[in-house]
Amino acid sequence: MLKNESHLFGLATYSTYTRFFILACCASLFASLLSACSTSPKFSNAQHSQPRTMQEQVQFTGRISIQYQQREQTETISTSFEWQQAPQELTITLSSPLGQTIATVQQNAQGAVLTQAKQEPRSAPDIEQLLTENLGWTIPVTGLKGWLQGFDIQANGKFVAVPVQDYFQIQSQGWQLQFISWQEDAGTIRPKRIDLQRYTEELGEVKIKIIIEPSAQ
Repeated sequence: MLKNESHLFGLATYSTYTRFFILACCASLFASLLSACSTSPKFSNAQHSQPRTMQEQVQFTGRISIQYQQREQTETISTSFEWQQAPQELTITLSSPLGQTIATVQQNAQGAVLTQAKQEPRSAPDIEQLLTENLGWTIPVTGLKGWLQGFDIQANGKFVAVPVQDYFQIQSQGWQLQFISWQEDAGTIRPKRIDLQRYTEELGEVKIKIIIEPSAQ
């Protein structure tokens, strides 16, 4: 299923030693970020009761770690991401530990397109299918549109705010989610770290950890 044997989004030009070095640095950096982001600051009663609104147009940056099974082995991807969400369009940019853009995924009403350096663009009906077919793993894009803002989508299509509580757990769209910590960002309380987990026949036990950075002031 994985069409490119390099597990860091097609960085085939690097030597094997360099790829392992990058992965090791990435894992170490992500581990340090996780330890630093495991606890929310104390929020006042007014902050807890402050109304939160689901935004149709948002932009987030952060780090994501994805663990899955490939050929009976555990594979882990750690990368930086930029998430640009508009009412009818979504763009996800993935970057290497050195800050280089290594993949861009765009989705609109016409479908989804994956762009990588020195490769022809590839397309699919949606981002989740596109990532599965070309990178061997995927992320729950539909759910993340709300989860990254601290909202869960109900069966009727409505978004409901998740309680601002560390380690708060929900089950949604087949995923077990844990909102590990929260942060105040530009006057709004939003998740700081989210952990996701589910089992799939294609990828085995999938574990995703997301850290959302505060927006630039």
